[in-house]
Amino acid sequence: MRIVPGGPISRRVAAGVAAVAILLGGAACSSSSGSTTGSGSSTINGAGSTFAAPMYQQWAGQYKASHGTQINYQAIGSGGGISEFTQGVVNFGATDAPMTSTEQAAAQAGVGSIALHIPMIIGAIAIIYNEPAVRNLKLDGPALAGIYLGTIKKWDDPAIKKLNPGVTLPSDAIQPVERSDSSGTSYAFTSYLSAISPTWASQVGASKTPSFPTGTGATGSSGVAAAVQQTKGSLGYVEYGYATQGHIPFASMKNASGQFVAPSTASTNAASAAATYPTKVTELTFSLVNSSASGAYPLVTPTYILIAQKQKNTATGSELKAWLHWDLASAQQGEAPKLGYAPLPSKLVSLDLAALKTVH
Repeated sequence: MRIVPGGPISRRVAAGVAAVAILLGGAACSSSSGSTTGSGSSTINGAGSTFAAPMYQQWAGQYKASHGTQINYQAIGSGGGISEFTQGVVNFGATDAPMTSTEQAAAQAGVGSIALHIPMIIGAIAIIYNEPAVRNLKLDGPALAGIYLGTIKKWDDPAIKKLNPGVTLPSDAIQPVERSDSSGTSYAFTSYLSAISPTWASQVGASKTPSFPTGTGATGSSGVAAAVQQTKGSLGYVEYGYATQGHIPFASMKNASGQFVAPSTASTNAASAAATYPTKVTELTFSLVNSSASGAYPLVTPTYILIAQKQKNTATGSELKAWLHWDLASAQQGEAPKLGYAPLPSKLVSLDLAALKTVH
């Protein structure tokens, strides 16, 4: 089922989207107030990932206050960010899904240069739910895949009961909610499901725009959060900060080591600390899903800024590089955990800064 524009569900979700957006955007708005002390004069435009939007908006506001550069960021989804970057509509794109080879070729033709992926932060995808009778829900990958395949339909399904011994589960129908737009969060989510479920891998696969066999679509992370908040029996996937700031319950997931782990900065750090990263600065893309590290949450993903290696406007390019350098070298450790993200490992920050040095 899809949400019909203009219908009663659509209007309720739209209202919820606005409420969640205001909640998540508050820090960015408040941090952008105050006097301008820097010398920056450019306006930089970016668009894409809703997963990373709270962080980018906060960094933009703080950077404006301290450096004077205006950074406008529109949270339109990773697919939209790739498209607008490729068309030259924005100075940078933002995506949680690495560009495909076809997208990279189109971007190179569109911006006249290769596009660099700059990993900025690492985040967890929380499995949020609205079933008041259920506390401290535990799930594993096969059960989650079954819910989105439509083979697990009830909260008291034996597969869920087995994971939650001693818990009284209602017989309510599970109402899955998924992203209806082109989404890097969906890409990471379906990459995980593909890794743990051969059926999912063969029938659906990993994609920014997967063909979900069942469920209700909502636009953006805030849309999914709002839909789950408003629909009893529902379950969805969003960046961890949307769950905590919206006070939405979320499940602990069984990781590849057999541990039930809740999303958190610490469990995200456990996944990122154990990962092997690329070393070529023009190819800084990688996956963190289904980590076997102890204490690691299994639904973890990096999120990237897309930037042309050769800038058409050198002044704007210099301002953009300066902001990204500040994000990585100055703001990373202190600010990311406040919004539920994990800062990058130091070795990855060093690779990012080396990649930025190649931008001209």
